[in-house]
Amino acid sequence: MERPESRDVPAKLSGKLSGYLAILVGAFLFGMWATVGKIALQGVAPLTAAWFVQAVSAVAFSPFLRRLRLTRRDWRLTIAAAVFSAVIAPALYFTGLNLTTPVNAALLSNTEALFTVVFAFVLLRERLPPTGYIAAVAILGGAVLVTLDLEPGAGPVASALLGNVLLVLAAASWGTANTASRIVISHHDIPSYVCVYLSVGTLVLTPIVLVTGTPLVIPPAELPLLLFLALTGSALFTFLFYFAMRRIGALQVGAILATSAAFGVTIAVAFGFPITAIQAAGGAVMALGVVALYRQPSVPGKAPAAGPEARPADPLRRVK
Repeated sequence: MERPESRDVPAKLSGKLSGYLAILVGAFLFGMWATVGKIALQGVAPLTAAWFVQAVSAVAFSPFLRRLRLTRRDWRLTIAAAVFSAVIAPALYFTGLNLTTPVNAALLSNTEALFTVVFAFVLLRERLPPTGYIAAVAILGGAVLVTLDLEPGAGPVASALLGNVLLVLAAASWGTANTASRIVISHHDIPSYVCVYLSVGTLVLTPIVLVTGTPLVIPPAELPLLLFLALTGSALFTFLFYFAMRRIGALQVGAILATSAAFGVTIAVAFGFPITAIQAAGGAVMALGVVALYRQPSVPGKAPAAGPEARPADPLRRVK
C-alpha cells in the first residue's frame, strides 16, 4: 500500500521547482532595472521616476490592503521602512543611476546583501560563522573595485564616482529597511504590508518632489517605459520574490538572486554600455561573496529580549 507521504513528494518537488523558476525570473527583472531605468531617465527627472515607480507599485498591491492589522510598534517600523525603502533609497538610486552606467548599478546592487547583514548584526544582534564575515569582506572588496573603476562612457569622473557612491548609499538604505520589514512580516501578511509601506513612502516623497521643483507629470513618450519598469521590475518582482521565499526558503532565494547582477550586466552590455576587466572581476568577487553569505546559517546573539525582534532573520534583499 502506498504511503500518504510518498504521494506528497511530487507536490513538494513541483512546489520547489516553481519557487526556483519564480526567483530566476525575479532575478532577471531585478537585473533589468538598471538598463531600463537608465533609458527612462533620458526624459524623466530621477525624483520623478522614483515617485512614479513607488506609486504604481503601491496601487498594484492595493487589493491586498484590507488584510493588514498593525500595532503601534508595527506602524513605527513600517514608517521607518517606508522612509528608507520607498523615499531615500529610490531617490538615491535613480539619482546615482543618472550619473553613472547601468553596469555599475547592476554590480553594486549586490552590496545590499552586505548592508542587510551589517544592520542585522548591529540592530538585531544576529551573528554569522567566521566564514560568513569573510564573504561579507569579499562583497565589500568587490564593491570598492567597481566603485573606483570608472569606465569610459560613465561621464565626468567626479560625477561617475558620485553616482557610484549614491548607488551604494541606496543599497545601504534598502538594507536598513530590510531590518525593520523582517520584524513586521514575521507576523503579518506580506502583500498588504508591501502596499502600506509603498503607499506611505509615496505620500512622504510627493511633497519632497514638489518642493524641489521636480514635475510629477510623466512625459507621454516615457510613460510606457516607466509603467513597464514599475509593473515588472518592482511589483511583479516583489510578488515573485515572496512566492519563491515561501516555496524554497529565504537563504536559497538570496543566493539565487545574486544572479541578478549577471543578468543586469548582460542586458547593459547588449544595449551598448561597456564593462571593464576590473569591473568584471569586482562583480565576480561580489557575486561569490553574496552566494557564500547566504549559505551561512545565522547564529542568534545573546542580547535581544524575547519577542519578534529576537527572532533570527535571514539576510533578505529589499523589495523595490
